[in-house]
Amino acid sequence: MFTYEQIRQMNDLEIMIYNYVISNGEEVAGMTIRELAQQLHVSSTTILRFCAKVGCEGYSEFKYRLRTFLKEKQTADTEVDYTFIQDFFARVKDSDLNESIHRVAEIVYRKERVFFIGIGTSGTLGKYGARYLSNLGKSSFYLDDPFHPTENGNYDDTVVVALSVSGEQRFLYKQIDGLKKGKATIVSITNTKQCTLASISDYNIAYYIPMRVLAGGYNVTSSIPVVYILEKLAHEVHRLLEEQEG
Repeated sequence: MFTYEQIRQMNDLEIMIYNYVISNGEEVAGMTIRELAQQLHVSSTTILRFCAKVGCEGYSEFKYRLRTFLKEKQTADTEVDYTFIQDFFARVKDSDLNESIHRVAEIVYRKERVFFIGIGTSGTLGKYGARYLSNLGKSSFYLDDPFHPTENGNYDDTVVVALSVSGEQRFLYKQIDGLKKGKATIVSITNTKQCTLASISDYNIAYYIPMRVLAGGYNVTSSIPVVYILEKLAHEVHRLLEEQEG
């Protein structure tokens, strides 16, 4: 229902609306524009601008398309449409994504310590990223406890790679705050740049794919772009290490 270009061009308020619609589609489909505006503490005009941004002429058309989208999703059995992955890889070479990865790789290469952090599935990906990077010659570690005290440390020669799909994982904020106070460099990998985690990071890599949230709030957004970013980052660092040795 939402394309890469539509998501990428959204501002902070529109991303907030987008996230709410994705997570509460059935509820939104039955709301009036005033009810949705009150729920999100925005104006009806903001909702209408959002509708226009996603190609709808008004709120009525938006709700019709949302209901159609939800109905198609319910009748599609358990198969997932992965055409957005094809779109992701088609635009990788033509976007600034690889440039962002290269920039971060140079930072990781220069720093003495590399930490990965994340919660849930993002935490699992953080473990994978740390191991993959270590396998390619750059020793890295995953911090598996978001409540591990980070205050009063010296992290001047440390880079932290924080992973979160939504970029709104509040359990990471205190940990990152302590690391930043210790002068760590913070890199975030998120679905969009319009999120809290990206705003408090020194560098952000955003991949922009449609979010998928099941009933109960379970986020099952594809991790394929994140794996690509982690592996591409590791190989870029490995290349820099080889150039240093050679």
